[in-house]
Amino acid sequence: MGRGTARGDGARDRGWARGSDTGLARGGGWVTPTEALREKLDVSIFADELFGENCFLIRRRDTTAALVVDPGLQVDRVERQLRQEGLSLERIMVTHGHIDHVAGVPALHEETGAPIAMHAEDLAILDWDQFAGLPFVPRGFAPFSIDLALGHGMDISFQDLRVRVLHTPGHTEGSVCFLFGLDCFAGDTLFQRGIGRTDLPGGDMSKIVFSIRHVLYTLPPKTVVFPGHGPRTTIEEEMLLNPFVPAG
Repeated sequence: MGRGTARGDGARDRGWARGSDTGLARGGGWVTPTEALREKLDVSIFADELFGENCFLIRRRDTTAALVVDPGLQVDRVERQLRQEGLSLERIMVTHGHIDHVAGVPALHEETGAPIAMHAEDLAILDWDQFAGLPFVPRGFAPFSIDLALGHGMDISFQDLRVRVLHTPGHTEGSVCFLFGLDCFAGDTLFQRGIGRTDLPGGDMSKIVFSIRHVLYTLPPKTVVFPGHGPRTTIEEEMLLNPFVPAG
């Protein structure tokens, strides 16, 4: 669980960042990953009303393929959007194992059959009995298994695009971020002017500071950060203005 409030309910965000990186083939030329994202992907942000947790629906503009990051209490709205747009969910991607980020995983998996990708370290904090007894969990909540165990530096294919996995322990042992070119879906590791709390099981202040300084702050400054709670920011802004983890 993180902090802050999130924006929007399925709001479209077309603010993919520009930048340069290894090219991807397209016809007779090349495009950078960020150009490919700008041309081929669209993202909708669903914020739940209890925790302000951001769930991201990332869809192809040229096909019906989609990914979902961190389905939580807003899973019914995400499922409705998938049906309305006739999208095919290729994967459920989880940044960490706190209930606000996984509450909708079982229902979405049951509805779509999409495989679940998550870091195995966070299996230890999935307290199924406690979760099932919470009054706010969505319908059909039940234990789930990981289909793809994530690790640092792993590339996940999304048709002709690649998603890089960054292991960023600190908020939890298995916290990860998903990097699409110069756009980072950061879970509860880094927020606009904040960081994830470290007082819950698996939390460690020294580790989250290390993850931010030595993993996230090594990304290009113009990298856009889409956090698990609250509005987006950039690596450059947080290096300059984040009071919890200043650069250097």
